[in-house]
Amino acid sequence: MSEEANKSPSMPGDYSFGTKEEVETQQKFEESDTDGLQQRREILSQLLHIKDIHEGDTLFLVSRDYVDDILNLPADTFEELKNKVGPINCKALVDEAGFLYPEDEKLNTVATRSIKPDVFQKLMEWFGIHGEPIARAAMLNPTTDTIEVEKFPPYFHIHTLLKGNTNRTYNGQVHNGVYLSRTRTFNDLFDAIRVTMFKNSANQKQIPFRIWFIPADNSDNLPSSISLFAFINDVRKKHLLRQDFYNYSLKSQGIVLPSYHILVESFDKSIKSYPVDNYFNSVDLSSFEIEKMIETGGNLGLANLGNTCYMNSALQCLLHVPEINYYFFYNIFEKELNKSNPLGNKGQIAIAFGSLLHKLFDNLKNTNSSFVSPREFKFTIGHYSSMFHGYQQQDSQEFLSWLLDALHEDLNRIYNKPYCEKPELKDDEVNDPNAIARLADTCWHQHKQRNDSVIVDLFTGLYQSTLICPACSKTSITFDPFNDLTLPLPINKKWYHTFTIIDLSTDLLNLESRIMKLEVELDKTSNFDELLKYLSTFLKIPQKYIFLFEIFNNFFYKDFQAKYNKLKFFPTSEIISDSDDILVYIIPHNPETDIIIPVINTVTDQDKSYNISNPFGLPLFVVLDKVNDVRSFGKIRQKLESTVKVLSKIDIDAHYNEIKKSNKQYHSTKDFPLLARSLQEDTDMLEDDSTRNITSDEEYDSDISLANPNVGGDYGFNIRHYRETKPLTRSFNKFNYNSDDQDVPSDGVLNIPNLRPNFNNLPKLSDELPQLKQNYYYYPRYVENSANENEQDVISDDKEKVHEDYVVVENNSDDEIESNPAKDTPQELLDEGLDTENENNGPENIGLLFDSVSDLPSQKNDPKLNSELKTDNHPVLVFNNTTLVCEWDFDIFSKLFENPADQKWINLSYIPNAQLEANKRKLEQQQKSTVSLYDCLKSFSTPEILGDQDLWYCPNCKDHKQATKTIQIWSTGDLLTIHLKRFQSARSFSDKINMVVDFPIEGLDMSSFVSKEEDDSGLIYDLIAVDNHYGGLGGGHYTASVKNFRDNKWYYFNDGRVSEMSDPTECITGAAYLLFYRKRKPTSEFLGGDELQSVIQEGRNNFSQNLKDLMNNLTKTKEQVDDFNQHDIAFNSHEELKLEQADEQQQEVENSSKISDISQPNEQFLSAKKSRLPMNEEATSGEFHGGDNFNRRKQRLISKNKNYNKSISIKPDNAMDYSSSNIASPLSSGSEDNIVSDNISLPNSDANVDDK
Repeated sequence: MSEEANKSPSMPGDYSFGTKEEVETQQKFEESDTDGLQQRREILSQLLHIKDIHEGDTLFLVSRDYVDDILNLPADTFEELKNKVGPINCKALVDEAGFLYPEDEKLNTVATRSIKPDVFQKLMEWFGIHGEPIARAAMLNPTTDTIEVEKFPPYFHIHTLLKGNTNRTYNGQVHNGVYLSRTRTFNDLFDAIRVTMFKNSANQKQIPFRIWFIPADNSDNLPSSISLFAFINDVRKKHLLRQDFYNYSLKSQGIVLPSYHILVESFDKSIKSYPVDNYFNSVDLSSFEIEKMIETGGNLGLANLGNTCYMNSALQCLLHVPEINYYFFYNIFEKELNKSNPLGNKGQIAIAFGSLLHKLFDNLKNTNSSFVSPREFKFTIGHYSSMFHGYQQQDSQEFLSWLLDALHEDLNRIYNKPYCEKPELKDDEVNDPNAIARLADTCWHQHKQRNDSVIVDLFTGLYQSTLICPACSKTSITFDPFNDLTLPLPINKKWYHTFTIIDLSTDLLNLESRIMKLEVELDKTSNFDELLKYLSTFLKIPQKYIFLFEIFNNFFYKDFQAKYNKLKFFPTSEIISDSDDILVYIIPHNPETDIIIPVINTVTDQDKSYNISNPFGLPLFVVLDKVNDVRSFGKIRQKLESTVKVLSKIDIDAHYNEIKKSNKQYHSTKDFPLLARSLQEDTDMLEDDSTRNITSDEEYDSDISLANPNVGGDYGFNIRHYRETKPLTRSFNKFNYNSDDQDVPSDGVLNIPNLRPNFNNLPKLSDELPQLKQNYYYYPRYVENSANENEQDVISDDKEKVHEDYVVVENNSDDEIESNPAKDTPQELLDEGLDTENENNGPENIGLLFDSVSDLPSQKNDPKLNSELKTDNHPVLVFNNTTLVCEWDFDIFSKLFENPADQKWINLSYIPNAQLEANKRKLEQQQKSTVSLYDCLKSFSTPEILGDQDLWYCPNCKDHKQATKTIQIWSTGDLLTIHLKRFQSARSFSDKINMVVDFPIEGLDMSSFVSKEEDDSGLIYDLIAVDNHYGGLGGGHYTASVKNFRDNKWYYFNDGRVSEMSDPTECITGAAYLLFYRKRKPTSEFLGGDELQSVIQEGRNNFSQNLKDLMNNLTKTKEQVDDFNQHDIAFNSHEELKLEQADEQQQEVENSSKISDISQPNEQFLSAKKSRLPMNEEATSGEFHGGDNFNRRKQRLISKNKNYNKSISIKPDNAMDYSSSNIASPLSSGSEDNIVSDNISLPNSDANVDDK
């Protein structure tokens, strides 16, 4: 059957006329195809006036105006009329869903009239049709005793029963359904359902099923697909349709309402049974007694959905709290849901929590599986909390705290929270115990005015916080509620880090090497200033000599000195992470007279054509005098040569001394023959003003005293410099300082560059010197250039001789100088230019640190030197924002630094730290030891001084002070949740403390730790659950050890795996994270106060009554199932017997037809068949029901006579007409008993109906 057939249940079928008038009119109607318009109208009018209609006849609905137009609209020809009226418009009679419009003048709906199938067929041939035909059945109105059209047949909403023992339901908003005339039988209803539900199945007729009628009062909230448990437990007053009613008409059994809900229960071939039958075969109804129900359950696990062990462990602990369990198990929470609370979650968290609890503890809801999937609960909490939305690992304590707060707000009994101002004690009452007690009572009363729920009844206690000002002794006492008690472990938590120590002093530290490692141990809460004090004390040097930098890629990354005034208050663990490479420089200096200049060492590429320099080693520093050193190129060079020795294991001094051993340490102008001048000129150059307080008796008597005539100032490495002119904010801005608080070059003692420079094209420091000083410091190069000039003078013509001003070459570029290697000088210049005592000063090995020039040119007068004397002979070469770069020649670098065995900055040794090693051994031993829970409680109330970043505002001093803070426990709830603080926030694996805390299983005495005066016997607690954590904060696993109050046994819950614990002391391990204690009250079964006890007891009574009602409902349902099965057996046996009798009678007819000559065999056969067929002909198979076998049996009997007309009516005794052409054809009914009562409109399995 098509979908349209279901929407129009009474479709046209075969129709035959019984009266002579009908036959004659029909003949005229059939001959009217060629007649004119008038004749057609007369014939149509005659047919419309024939009123011979019986109940069950099929009628078609058309527009009343449309029929009137056909009969009365002016037209000369039929074609003209056809064009005016158009086709039959069926779409105008129904809405978009195919439902017939009610006839209402106010709604301007189309009025209809009913016509017989033959008339409708002829109209379709004449005029055509638009839309689907609308067929309805004729039905007798018992009130008026007239035949009326059933314009609105009942609609049957179809629900399906899910296979298997699942709790899942599918909340489809649109249900499948069928329309069916009340004149049809339940067998027709089965056929219509079969076509609708199994239309895509190839063997739909082979699928057995049965139907249950569901009362309308609880069917609207049911989903389209219902689980077996929901159907059994939640759907009350359901009625199973029995086989002996299949052939009754719907009308006869009280189907009078516009719609009904039915559930289709398909036969499950895998278990060879119907699901409801299988359920009752496997369940013991006596287990639904409340005494047995509350003694079972609670030993099912929770499936891990992906990093949800934190949730599973906390849930198992909370779900096994007796008061919480009964509160949700008895459905008390439904009466206290606060869906309008703006701080809540519309009650959804409480509903999801209750649903999950029923799956774990309710025998009616749980399955045969050993675990339950909390997928719906996880989805709900993820919807209302972004923290738990995904599947990342979370902290179980944070989840528990959030869940308790969410449940509290969803179940808060306060709908309108009043404003309450926090009370304070007067200064003269801070030492009055009675005043403090009154303040605590006031705070608790105010809290209850705004917060009142089962969570507050059970979990909430009060903290007493006391703050004392160190300046004026002002005391502030406040009280705050808590749901879980966080206890620190009595262990000294340490912070460790390994630093690289670089000693740039001469003899301060006396270390094995000037670059070494040092491991530092500090308290976890220590700040940056304490780190500096530790280094100063350990190394025994002034703190001002210590500088810390983080180095990345051989350059500065963080300067910890730049923000010292702010960083010193921050915890060291927050400033320095475990992976940071921190260098500690020891730089002795005088802040008043010295500046510290950063030094970067680079090496040029072996192929000088690339012009590339790369940094190597570690950044260094040199200390320069602000007045003299910053102007002396020689002094700067000397200090660089001394400092760079830190990086190499090769004795650089030995090589350098070998070069200088036959030379004077200091030189004067006479050591430079080509640059010699008169004594007056020399004095003028060297002592040009009073600001140069330099004498010949000091370390050097002039700026050129450190110049060496045999060694150039660029040998080994060139000194280049870099100065930042535009200040930029440093990249180290971790703490979000204000934008105006930038690192800018200042007049401080040390400034490092903000940006990494390009080392390839930096200017030489020597370029800042006057030309004459350049010639002194680069004298070998000057000699070489002079020799070249003299050779040119000999060869060139007198007219082309160059001026003497150009004897000193000033403008040669660096590239030109470096690209021209030293050449042999003329021997005559050597003889003329050198003193006899310096004749053999050249070093034997020129491949060492500094080469010498063995041949020197003779002196030449240079007129330009006079002009150089007039310029500033002592410029400042280095400023406080200068960075020096030592650009090493590759050949020298390869001899001193390239070999890793010679590099001092790698494979470093450690500075011995005996105290740290001893503390580590002590800490390791302490972590392996056992600490009592009472020790943790004592540590909780230890006074502490607030940190620099956690100051308290004193109202008396009008200032923030480092007050002394003490937190005490004023009162505890009936359920005490203790959080052992094993983690530091935002730290990694190493921050977890795996110390074993010895906590009592029974008899935790809190009387010594609670300030409020109570009866000591009321502060004894017993352990009921432990939430365990294995691993670290960044990764690990949660489990739970829980006492199941229903069977009084301990279980270990590892997600979905559950095992019984033989001894509860097994949960005392280093993994214990959350402890759940329950107050011992032998006089009362439930905790939480008298009000909660009363609520739970009332809920228990209501639940017990509901359970009894459910038991009665299950008993009735089982009786229906048993009755159905009994009738099924008897019905099938009876049908088999009738079938055999029918076969025998048919065989007799066939035999008699062979013996005698019968003129009308078909009529005789029909008569015999009609006398033999019973009313309730059904299938004989015990497995297949629902009318399908009934039709197959009938078809089998009919098909045995080939000449039999299949459209005939079969009328058993006392039965209705049946047309085999279509299941939606009209039927006539006899008088049957009603199986559907008028008040609930459901089949009544207890109806007194004779078995026909």
